[in-house]
Amino acid sequence: MKQAGVLALSLIGAAALLTGCTSPDVICNTGKPTIEEAMDHLVDSTLSGDQVEVCRVTTTGGTDTVGEQFESLETQLRGMDVAAGFTVKPVPDSTMGHWSELVLSTPSHPQGETFDVFERGGNYTIGWLEFEQEPLPTPSATQ
Repeated sequence: MKQAGVLALSLIGAAALLTGCTSPDVICNTGKPTIEEAMDHLVDSTLSGDQVEVCRVTTTGGTDTVGEQFESLETQLRGMDVAAGFTVKPVPDSTMGHWSELVLSTPSHPQGETFDVFERGGNYTIGWLEFEQEPLPTPSATQ
């Protein structure tokens, strides 16, 4: 009887895994093989409203953080009219370690917007989230 219970629990766990009942955060920050593919995925996923897929090519944060700021990304990209077409170009001489920059431009915004790009394990993610910066403490005069 005990073995049947263990078998049943194992089968339920396997079924849950196979049907996708896992945390969407496991795919966050996994990236795409090229900078262009990462930005294409970010744009396509944003325009289709797929926050989990946006999380896949987002540099930091999980689905909660992406969800909190998704509307601002969507507004930014729609404001640039990316649906009408866009180009992605790496910023020359911006590479520093695993970090670099790219410019996303559209016919209506030829000057483009700059995004951070991070390479990790051969895949690229895009930095677009805004994080509040805490000011550094100033040295006190008594020290």
